[in-house]
Amino acid sequence: MKPTMALAGFSLLVCALGNAQERVVIPARNSTRPRQVFVKTMNHTITVKTYSGREVIVEAGSSGRERRTPPPDAAGMKRLDVPRGLEVIEEDNVIHIKPSIMSPGPVTVTVPVDTSLNLEAMNASINVDGVHGEVVAHSHNGHIELTNISGTVVADTMNGTILVTMDRVDQSKPLSFSTFNAKIDVTLPADVKATAKFKTTNGAIYSDFEVAAGAPVMEPDNSGQGRYRVRFDRGLQGTINGGGVQMSFNTFNGTIYLRKKK
Repeated sequence: MKPTMALAGFSLLVCALGNAQERVVIPARNSTRPRQVFVKTMNHTITVKTYSGREVIVEAGSSGRERRTPPPDAAGMKRLDVPRGLEVIEEDNVIHIKPSIMSPGPVTVTVPVDTSLNLEAMNASINVDGVHGEVVAHSHNGHIELTNISGTVVADTMNGTILVTMDRVDQSKPLSFSTFNAKIDVTLPADVKATAKFKTTNGAIYSDFEVAAGAPVMEPDNSGQGRYRVRFDRGLQGTINGGGVQMSFNTFNGTIYLRKKK
């Protein structure tokens, strides 16, 4: 199937809304498998929400703050905003979204519930609500907030909090939560079965779950004489509800909270 490419202002899939906002509607072309949506931005907050429809809707470009006072020689005239640029490429239910660096506002994507996401924001935050699929979220200088997720999560950021609430956990794929200078706060179903690893250097670990701690790590000492050493670090590993899906929680300057969904 040939890819469909939409450049804001140059395609029938795109309509320019007021205040320089662009909107793209991508119809469902393949009903045999769920959508995969990739979003990559530099300075744009990414927000993903769900609805009961089958199309994917992308809105970008307006921050609501870029209105300027018209110059004196434009008195009485109407300002015509030019789209800043939004690139959307779709092929066989895989959608790639990339806003222009000149676009001032956030990116909002509305998707069917059974959508998988791969989101990357360099200097902005990522917010997702209600997705039942695989969520991969990367940020450098922004928080990550994932709410009402069913499936699996890989979330990492350098300078931001990770806040995740899951309704259901896919037992077939590992979960990972990692940041450097902030806390990790994850809420999981009470009956989740997991084998978890926690590590924080300058922080503490708190859990609503009973975590059956495992043995210290034993590893070869590389002497070539068959000796082993026992290694202790600022971490903990153990099982929850008897063990199951692999989970890892890592932060350097922050506290880890593992909560039981009520």
